[in-house]
Amino acid sequence: MSNKQVFDHFLAIPSDLTQIARVQDFASNVLSRTDYPNETRQDIILALQEGVNNAIKHGNGNDSDHDVSIKMTLYDSHLELRIRDKGMGFDRDCLEDPTTPEQRMRCHGRGLLFMENYMDEICFVRATGYHELKMIRYR
Repeated sequence: MSNKQVFDHFLAIPSDLTQIARVQDFASNVLSRTDYPNETRQDIILALQEGVNNAIKHGNGNDSDHDVSIKMTLYDSHLELRIRDKGMGFDRDCLEDPTTPEQRMRCHGRGLLFMENYMDEICFVRATGYHELKMIRYR
C-alpha cells in the first residue's frame, strides 16, 4: 500500500464555537478534491467538527486566545486529520460510556463515539504544550 502524500492543508482558528462553520467550509473544500463518496465526506466532516468542538471546549476551555489547528493530509491510501489544542489531554478509559441506559438521555458526550464510528483510526497524543487528536480514514 502506497503512502505517498498527495496534498496537505492547514487551518488555525481561535477557540470560539462560531468558527465551526469555517472548519466545515475548509473541510468541504479539501474533500471536494478527493474521490471519497459524498456520504463518506459528510462522515469525515462530522468527525472533524466533533474533534474541533472538543478541542475548543475541553482542550482550550473556550479561551479564544488559544488557537485550534487543523491539518488535513491526503495520501494515496488514506486521509489523515490532526487537531491540536493547548489542553492537557484526557484518559479515554475514564470517560463514561454514552451508550449505557443512564447516559443515553444526556445532551452531550457522544462526540468521541461519532469520531470512533466515522473514522477508521483515532489516537491521542500528549506532548509538552499541546494535545493532538489524529484521525485516519482509509480509501
